[in-house]
Amino acid sequence: MKKIYIAAAAVFAAAVILFFLNVETTEEHYSGSSPESAESGYVTLSVTCTEIIENDDVGKNIKQSGVVPEDGVIIPETNIPISDGDTAFSVLKTALDERKIHFDFTSVTERSAYVRGINNIYEYDCGDLSGWMYSVNDDFPTVSSSEYILHDGDRVAWRYTCDLGRDVGDNYYNSGVDHE
Repeated sequence: MKKIYIAAAAVFAAAVILFFLNVETTEEHYSGSSPESAESGYVTLSVTCTEIIENDDVGKNIKQSGVVPEDGVIIPETNIPISDGDTAFSVLKTALDERKIHFDFTSVTERSAYVRGINNIYEYDCGDLSGWMYSVNDDFPTVSSSEYILHDGDRVAWRYTCDLGRDVGDNYYNSGVDHE
């Protein structure tokens, strides 16, 4: 009889823990918002890969694959509602999911996500210096997109770079400072 009480107590304790435990997937964790969050404004989001089209010397295979839009625009400038805590990453993920556009990322650390591919266009498809970058209000933050909290009115642009950001307006590596 004592074993039944112990087993019942263990089941009850497990049920209480599960009731109060907030279980979430990696995608939910990095989304930066929850369904219960109230909208706190809008941001403008765009996703482009025009540098692939404009650069004849790179990306021949990816250009021939058919995944690069003719005009290089994957998502044109679009107003996206945001909630408190939304990040450059969560807004991108939500917009791509809603449009059923392929998206691949990896979790670098507990709080940091790295975008590997959008619309089947991946890092290194156009050489060693190529990949996805983001800017907010024309500034290229030095923190992960999953850590960059957005505010009403922000303009978020995701761009595919073929030259470590120099071809999309990021001058980080042109500043003359040793960044290694």
